[in-house]
Amino acid sequence: MSRVSVRRSTAETAVISALVAVVVAVLATGPVGAQRIAEGGAPSGRGSIGLHLQLSEPKGEFGQNTGNGFGFGGYVLARLDPNSIANLRGDVSFLTYGNATRRISLSGTGGLIQLNLRTTSNIVSFVTGPQLLGPNGTFTPYATALGGFSVFWTSSSIEGSSNEQDPFATTTNASDAGWAYGGAVGSYIRVSNGKNPVRIDLGARFLRHDDVRYLNADRVREAYNNDRPPVPIRGRADFVTYYLGINAIVF
Repeated sequence: MSRVSVRRSTAETAVISALVAVVVAVLATGPVGAQRIAEGGAPSGRGSIGLHLQLSEPKGEFGQNTGNGFGFGGYVLARLDPNSIANLRGDVSFLTYGNATRRISLSGTGGLIQLNLRTTSNIVSFVTGPQLLGPNGTFTPYATALGGFSVFWTSSSIEGSSNEQDPFATTTNASDAGWAYGGAVGSYIRVSNGKNPVRIDLGARFLRHDDVRYLNADRVREAYNNDRPPVPIRGRADFVTYYLGINAIVF
């Protein structure tokens, strides 16, 4: 078995194992655990929202071609049963895994006008699926199975030195969308018991994409050096996203 295959199976196995662990934990509570949850109030209320800061780690082939990404995300959680053991979760996240800036001269100015050529590579994911919560308490574990799609794109823009946040020309170098599936595991740590309880949300999410086109730093550099459009890489793109944020019960 190749080294890449080991890394892939490890990430997928971790998510599956965590899902099984939460199911076992819920079943192990039995009627007593369910009553404890009911008496303590539903862990997620009827619905809650969460916001995260995220760090992504590419895996397998995608990990050989790209580096870590940074971004943010959010989700909505709605309970499906009175004890909030079964819930429905909808996630959206935005990650940037490539960001490069080059100084170039405006043609015809003899180098007197300098511009910034900025190139960024991004991923936005929309996934949804069931989430199982473990026993209620200060520390509440959870596991989620997720499916949906992700959009990968790279764009370049030209900015002046004095208006770096206001580009006057932008081009999408490559874009593609692909099905995404995987899961997430994590834990809620309750920090507030007021009218709208607030919890710290700490976890990790694994997403797999079987066939997508994307650009990396090497392909962008080759295009720039050879003055030609970049050629996307096509293949599997898997990554784990580690996140830290808050979850608030809103109704």
